Amino acid sequence: MASSSKAEAIICGKEDILRRLQRETTCSSCCSALRVMIQRPLPQLSLLETFVSHEDAAGYVLKANLASPKSLEDACAKFPLHEWLKNCQPLKRDKRCPMHANSRHIFNSADLWEDMWAEMSETQKQEICAVNAEELHDKLWQHCTDKHHLCKDCRNNVMWAYDKLAKKEGTPVGTEAEQELASLQAYFDVDESKEGCICVHTTALPTILYHYEDTLAEESENNTKGRHAPTRQAGLSEMLCVVGRLLLRKVLTSYQSSLEEEQNQQLLVRLVLSHFQAQALERQALHNMASLLEEDSTQPKGGGGASKRKLKKDRRAKREELAAEAQSEGVTWDEDQELLLLKQMGWSICVGAPSATGSGGGAGSGSGAVGGQGDERVSNGSNDGASGEYHDAAGSHSDASMVLHLELDDTGEEDSTLREKLQLTPEEWNAWEEQKEGLEEKRSRIRAMLKQRFEDWAVRPNARSLVGNHMSLLAS
Repeated sequence: MASSSKAEAIICGKEDILRRLQRETTCSSCCSALRVMIQRPLPQLSLLETFVSHEDAAGYVLKANLASPKSLEDACAKFPLHEWLKNCQPLKRDKRCPMHANSRHIFNSADLWEDMWAEMSETQKQEICAVNAEELHDKLWQHCTDKHHLCKDCRNNVMWAYDKLAKKEGTPVGTEAEQELASLQAYFDVDESKEGCICVHTTALPTILYHYEDTLAEESENNTKGRHAPTRQAGLSEMLCVVGRLLLRKVLTSYQSSLEEEQNQQLLVRLVLSHFQAQALERQALHNMASLLEEDSTQPKGGGGASKRKLKKDRRAKREELAAEAQSEGVTWDEDQELLLLKQMGWSICVGAPSATGSGGGAGSGSGAVGGQGDERVSNGSNDGASGEYHDAAGSHSDASMVLHLELDDTGEEDSTLREKLQLTPEEWNAWEEQKEGLEEKRSRIRAMLKQRFEDWAVRPNARSLVGNHMSLLAS
């Protein structure tokens, strides 16, 4: 049972998605980041963990409740791959995507540190405020010697604050020493700081960065790099400048890392879901093919040909049945149907035209015609002669042609007046004109076809009457 469930599970190989990304983008940083991401344990990939049940030697295993093509289609619609791959494409001559290319010029966004700091979580802020003591010592010594060339007394005032935080000095004695310690505690957590790490208050970080920015602005205005730290308070100020630069870099790099982490996790999830969807569709296609083959194998040989012959025979029988019903109902092409059809097409009776009724009623009275309606045709079987089926069809044709005429649309009004009345724009008016021309052309074709039908209908009884006369002469 376990082996069958494992065979049905959809698995995404880690190397497969890595090769897929290498085909889609030329950004080496994106490929390297994905290679690192697939080596991390699944609990660290919070976004991927919502779709993957676990991972094994073969790769990521899809959750059972998401194994249907519809569920994967909805998930891929929420996390589309092709739209996200545009973020991983290098721009112009760059060899890396915009996200990774920006990491080299991170200090270009230094003026946005306030927004970055506001978006960070409390955990990120605490990690940023934990400054490495050894790194801070190196930066302080470089600041005092190489950059500003402070004298020995000034250097001692600057390094005093560091020694106090690194627990290299004992408890201060005296009012002045207590004040100096209080000013130091306003920025640093002296109790939590130890030899390897110096802790900055998260609430004091903006103040330290503002102090660093003001010092840089003052230095650029005075155009001088020489500074002094004659007191411990001045030494603390110099130390805050060094700490401010370290914290600014940590804020920028941490924010950039969080953006890259988000992009990498999104990319990983979209690649895995796309792979899952392709496998699900492939399995569904194979299942459908197997079911079709099974249906074909269950049908007897020759069944397909026999069914086609049967369908053809049924269609022919249906046509014959419809023809018999039409013949039994006595459906004929009479003047009433012609008038109704032509009226629907736009034809109408001319004012003052001779009435179609009674035009030949006397001629058909002796043959069983319905005289009250003026119909000159005789019902089938009411006349012994072949010519009795139709009576003076040519005369009926001429009467019908006199009665009917083409009634065109009223074109007495000007185009502009009609357009203003209908409140149409010139483009809409031209569109209706084109549609009208198409309908008039269609009506002309139908009129020509109907005229030919009338001519065939008028000639056919005459031909039958000639054949009947010829047969009677032969009989005599």
